[in-house]
Amino acid sequence: MINLRQRDDLRELRPRFQAMVLVVVLVFLGLLGRLCQIQILEGDHYTRRAERNFVDVVDVEAPRGRIFDADGRPVSTNRPAYTLYITAWARFVRDGEAGVVPSEDGKRVAMDDETRDLIASLVDFVDDDDRGAFVERIDELRADEATGKYPQIARRNLDWEEFARIQARLDGIDPWVEIRESSKRYYPEGQLVGFVTGHMGNIGAKALEGSKHLGYRPGDRTGKTGIERQWENYLRGRLGRRARVVDARRREVSDPPREAVEALPEDLDPIPGQDIYLTLDLDLQRVAYDALSEKLAGGVVAMEVKTGRILAMVSVPALDPNLYEQPIPSATWKEWADSPLKPFIDKTVQEHFFPGSTYKVVSAIAALSHPEFDPDELIECEGFIKYGGRRFRDTHVHGEMNLESAIVESCNTYFYQLAVDNILSLDRMEQVARSLGLGERSGLGLNGEVRGTIPTEEFEAREGTYQGGVRLNSAIGQGNVKATVLQLAVLYAAIANGGYVMTPYLVDRIETNEGKLVFTSQPQRRNDQPVIDPVDRERIHRGLVGVVNDEDGTAYSERLPNIVVAGKTGTAQVGREKRRREAEEEEVQIEGWDTTQDHAWFAAYAPAEAPSIVVVAMVEHGGIGADAAAPIVMKVINHYIGSTTTETDVAPRPYGEPPPLPGQARAELGRAGTAGASPSGAVP
Repeated sequence: MINLRQRDDLRELRPRFQAMVLVVVLVFLGLLGRLCQIQILEGDHYTRRAERNFVDVVDVEAPRGRIFDADGRPVSTNRPAYTLYITAWARFVRDGEAGVVPSEDGKRVAMDDETRDLIASLVDFVDDDDRGAFVERIDELRADEATGKYPQIARRNLDWEEFARIQARLDGIDPWVEIRESSKRYYPEGQLVGFVTGHMGNIGAKALEGSKHLGYRPGDRTGKTGIERQWENYLRGRLGRRARVVDARRREVSDPPREAVEALPEDLDPIPGQDIYLTLDLDLQRVAYDALSEKLAGGVVAMEVKTGRILAMVSVPALDPNLYEQPIPSATWKEWADSPLKPFIDKTVQEHFFPGSTYKVVSAIAALSHPEFDPDELIECEGFIKYGGRRFRDTHVHGEMNLESAIVESCNTYFYQLAVDNILSLDRMEQVARSLGLGERSGLGLNGEVRGTIPTEEFEAREGTYQGGVRLNSAIGQGNVKATVLQLAVLYAAIANGGYVMTPYLVDRIETNEGKLVFTSQPQRRNDQPVIDPVDRERIHRGLVGVVNDEDGTAYSERLPNIVVAGKTGTAQVGREKRRREAEEEEVQIEGWDTTQDHAWFAAYAPAEAPSIVVVAMVEHGGIGADAAAPIVMKVINHYIGSTTTETDVAPRPYGEPPPLPGQARAELGRAGTAGASPSGAVP
């Protein structure tokens, strides 16, 4: 039977139907609006997000600038290497049965311990500390999702076996691991120029925090010492970038679709670092190193007297900077750190020593500046002088001495007497010393150069060491007088060039990778006028020539048969009793290393009549300056100047034969007033 009231029911449902239609229309309008927002208003944004699913942008490391010697021979360059990158937060997890599977809902998940340990097992470590540092690095990335979701450097300079081992297991670890080609620093001359070039090291946390504006990344390597550190901003290149098409595991697709390639952002080429050309003569550097390496510890500096160009700069013992390109075992590092030879210390600039008698030229110049001083007055040397209840001893009895003969024969008593007479006061000597470059950094700016020490009365009073005898010790380069090998080279260069103190420099020029000149060095004088009176300079010069060429000179036995050399020996006392106690307490004993022996010095320039090179050598605890240091200097000078003329027919004694005592062959005392070479520099 048909219900005649059906239409009334439909009329009651119509408002509900209309409301439902309205809701549907509103929903579709909302969807349409959202669709317009996504596709039109925010289309570019979501396009970029979609591209990120298959586009990966990686940094391209820039080649570091190279370092060459003066003749263009490389002393620091680059070699191919592999770098391991770790992504600690990935959208994959390890499943015991299925292997590596996507994470739930595609969310990023921190690397688990099993994966971390698997990766660590594929790397070769030098010791447990090295492995611990690697694991700690991964744990840091696991604890920081903001950083860990991007590939981060975990280990550099993988060798071929490590590379092959990781590649073989890549299917099980590739979501977290990537190996990229890079470069490592290579030093073809090793320890020969180790302290000059310096070495590289991983950037520290503090340095990274303070240089965010420079674009450094965790794991980057920077210069730690030497030229590598001093000129880091020039040597370091600028990162480039390369875009690539990747799959879901972030692996690069070998044959990507054309549309994907077209969507890649533009690549940015890296900017290579700039090349540095040093002033070093590598051949001369090798001569100096070979001569000095026969000793256990010491330093040599060779420099042009008129420009300040460093021609050779050697410190021994030295470490091969290539060793720093791989992890160093903790035991090896401790052995180096505990060695009394201090292989980390550049003995040309980082450590100062008593200069001994090489300092007497400063005392001589200071005395000549005193209005009451007569350089020709004779002073009797009896082998000692009494002052303040003490005996200040000399090497032996010299007899009557004037200024020139006191320099030639290195008579301590002569300078003691000038200090007793207050001709040589601490303040007068300090003023002259500083004017000649002592007591302050030379300006080279390498390896944390120390200032040295030039005492004054105020300094001695502050240290609680002031007494009358201090002047006597300071006059002969002892007491609290200390200088570096480089400072002595600057000092003797000033005497050689007529009184101009030069700022030493090691970098000749800097060029871009294409050979465009960026920077060039120019000789810099620290004084506009000579700091030494020409007459005084000539008097001291004659004394220095006599040291080497007069038969009474302390370095006469080491003279060269073909070159007239002017120089000064130095045997700096180190306090034997104190050193003996220290030697007995030292845990590390090295054959031939005797800390009770004096430091041996020799400073010289040549040729005497027209100086072009100054060379200073210091042998730590080497004994007598004429025996230990002078032969080293003579080898360097002979190589630099070469065999051109023969000035004397008396051959020098063989190397290693003990020299005669200073003054042993001295002529009659009546010649004391005219001792030394002639003003022209000819051998008497």
